[in-house]
Amino acid sequence: MSQSLSTALNPTTSTTLTTPLAKHAAQNEAQRQNVQIVDAHTTPDQIAQAAENVPVPIILAEEEQPVEGVFQNVVNFRDVGRGFNEDSGKSYMKTGNLFRSGRLDDATTKDLELLTAKYGIKTVVDLRSETEGKMGEDLVNTFPASAINEQTNIAELIKVGDGAVVTAKAEPMQLHSDGDTGGEDVQRVTYYINFAGRKFRRHSVWKPLRLKTKLKVIALMAMNQKPRVIELVGQSVIEPRGLLGLNKDFVDYCGAEIVQALRLLSNPAHYPLLVHCTQGKDRTGLVIALALRCAKIPESYIIKDYARTQEGLARQRDVMVEEMRKTGLDPSFCDAPPNVIKQTLEYIRQKYGSEEAYLEKWGFGWAEQKKVMACLVRQDVDDLEGLDGETVNKCDD
Repeated sequence: MSQSLSTALNPTTSTTLTTPLAKHAAQNEAQRQNVQIVDAHTTPDQIAQAAENVPVPIILAEEEQPVEGVFQNVVNFRDVGRGFNEDSGKSYMKTGNLFRSGRLDDATTKDLELLTAKYGIKTVVDLRSETEGKMGEDLVNTFPASAINEQTNIAELIKVGDGAVVTAKAEPMQLHSDGDTGGEDVQRVTYYINFAGRKFRRHSVWKPLRLKTKLKVIALMAMNQKPRVIELVGQSVIEPRGLLGLNKDFVDYCGAEIVQALRLLSNPAHYPLLVHCTQGKDRTGLVIALALRCAKIPESYIIKDYARTQEGLARQRDVMVEEMRKTGLDPSFCDAPPNVIKQTLEYIRQKYGSEEAYLEKWGFGWAEQKKVMACLVRQDVDDLEGLDGETVNKCDD
């Protein structure tokens, strides 16, 4: 069975095969019981043929079956506070409080129930545009495709503005007995922040293009050839700069959007809260990193959190590689190497003085940064000692 079909049937588990002997025994048992086993080698034609034979049930091989209490179609999900506490051996951060993940577009009903029943998530911060997951079959539903698809004409592509666009969508949910509302109906609100906003699109997508390429983009846009435009921009601008260059552009041109996300994270009423983008890697990684810096988390632990994404996305790497190919990017854009977030934070300090000064430049001063800290750090903990030689007092101004 193809990787994509295997993932569609049950993306919670890897497609690692059992031993040949065990597989042979399972097939013999299946023939005896007149059933069709679906595993990582089953082809779509075999599934279709079995489905036509009504008396023959189709079952999933053991390694392909869903795991109770585990997300089926949500990747790269984790509790940020719990990860830090486990890494550091300190109970400094709140757990069950701040989460990060990849997109929720493909979440199953069971996945959505887990978000509510197990994690009680009240607020979702989606760092994509509201249309990014709904662009149609002819366009790739991921970044950087959304940086082009947001534009309806070339005039909009070159328009610049510093303001971040935030839209909100509320949906009813009911927290179970372990939630903090006693089973009452509440609203889970999703905030959409178009992270790659106008300023990013002008300076990182349009401005770097050579004149000849700009003319070609204009012609392709006029012919409504957006998939070709996406690929052309990816190959011409984004791929040469690499992941680190992309993150530096996020820092320089997405400050307003980063601050809007952090303002949502500074409100205690929004928790438990989930931040995500498409893969939960670059946009999410930068917002989480700066939130952790507001909480005075040492850089080495921010890097460890970021590096977990590599494993968190492993099961859908083949799908990601294909998505990146369609956007003109090589497979390296599917990775989350620790040096990327390390060098991104170094870039912030070199250019802006510190992470705190960077946020203050965008209007997110120390008073608001302390609100983020208060939302993330346990109130019964006074300071963070013995980590990377740092001692951080929560009340330090």
